[in-house]
Amino acid sequence: MIRLESVSHDYGRGPVLVNLDARIATGLVSAVCGANAAGKTTLLRIAAGLLSPTSGRVLLEDRSLTEWSLRERARRCGFMSQRFECSTGFSVRHVLRLAGLATRVRSAEESNLLEALELGALLDRSVGTLSSGQAQRVAFARLLLQCPPDGVLILDEPCAALDPRWTLIFGELLRARAAAGGTILVSIHDLGLVGQIADEVLLLAGTRLAAHAPAEEVLVASVLSSAYQVEFDVLRTSSGGAIPISVRR
Repeated sequence: MIRLESVSHDYGRGPVLVNLDARIATGLVSAVCGANAAGKTTLLRIAAGLLSPTSGRVLLEDRSLTEWSLRERARRCGFMSQRFECSTGFSVRHVLRLAGLATRVRSAEESNLLEALELGALLDRSVGTLSSGQAQRVAFARLLLQCPPDGVLILDEPCAALDPRWTLIFGELLRARAAAGGTILVSIHDLGLVGQIADEVLLLAGTRLAAHAPAEEVLVASVLSSAYQVEFDVLRTSSGGAIPISVRR
């Protein structure tokens, strides 16, 4: 569980986040949404302890992040950025082996993950030779291997370089990790994907948290139109999911 208390941040050009309070519960997929430059990446980096807020604090499992050592935090919380941050000379096998050592992953778990993400044929490839989508799959596998099932996963646009099939697979794996007791905080631009996989949505607008509620309460035309400054229609699927579509300015 992550709790943000009165979190504000300013890069010196004006506030990005102002007095934000939120509790990210265990067992849910919590999606962070908002227009470009709404503060999504800033929020995620603060939640992961990679950026200190200008004011306020972040608690991980009821302890301030400042009380956790880097080693302790790395064993409980993992962050996946929009770009794969790794030495391009490393092989995929080496990257994943290091991640698995962090949590002593059993070989069966690693094998299942390699199969799910179809990484077996890439193990001896250098990271620098991978396509953007392949690199995202490796980064995702590294994150899942690094963190225990009940750990905290924080992901910044993990599906940005993925085709529809891999987007669906990523979503299924995130939901499975949440069901296993994990805490998932993920920024997503695709509101249709949010409707498929998110249990709750944190919607940022104008430096503030405009909404933090179950997905079905946020993915409605009136709420989205106010945050994105564009009119929406929202289609409902046969399974009850929401597919928001921007229709006009």
